[in-house]
Amino acid sequence: PKPAWNLFSREQEVQVGKEAGAEVEKQLPLLKDSDPVTRYVQNLGARLASHAPAPAYPYTFKVGNQTEINAFALPGGPIYVNLGTIQAADNEAQLAGVMSHEISHVVMRHATAAATKQMLAQAPLSILGGLMGKGIGAQLAQFGISFGVGSYFLRNSRKAESEADLVGTDILYDSGYDPHQMAVFFEKLEQEGGGGNSRAAEFFSDHPNPGNRAASVSKEVATLTPKKYQADS
Repeated sequence: PKPAWNLFSREQEVQVGKEAGAEVEKQLPLLKDSDPVTRYVQNLGARLASHAPAPAYPYTFKVGNQTEINAFALPGGPIYVNLGTIQAADNEAQLAGVMSHEISHVVMRHATAAATKQMLAQAPLSILGGLMGKGIGAQLAQFGISFGVGSYFLRNSRKAESEADLVGTDILYDSGYDPHQMAVFFEKLEQEGGGGNSRAAEFFSDHPNPGNRAASVSKEVATLTPKKYQADS
């Protein structure tokens, strides 16, 4: 799939992601960068990001010190993974699957594409073209758009989830991990009650099941050359 049509430039995405990240980190308790768990996630993230499709974004990876199972990506590269997600994964490939999925939301520009639709609903393109300059954060505020914790624009459609699964499958494969494990982990969470009052409720609110997830991943894997996958590090 191709990234969605977007009013935001790459530089603007990076800018709004940094601004939103600063606000997120005032609300979300984080493990320190010196924590071994954070260093592990950052190393794994760097490996996965090196296989993400171009153009490259300045990805960053931080760990939320929360037991809830969740992960989310901001425009331009900041990615947050809750400690509960790491604890719920049965193996490294499953954690890598969640992170590859989030990297794919950045690659596919899903958050800013949703914001673009909202802006077009409020003003014609001829006006928006003149507004999309410097100080993009102030312009977004005029349209009631933000990318903070719980933002509507970080809640993905089933189409966006399907695209992130597909791109994430290829990132996992290229990074040496079994791509099936991404679908296995998501299905495991659903079987444990992800759609109800569970630790994963917020995750499924932001990441609705696109349907036939395992079959779609398997179909994509079938197009790839078989190889031996990376075990847990």
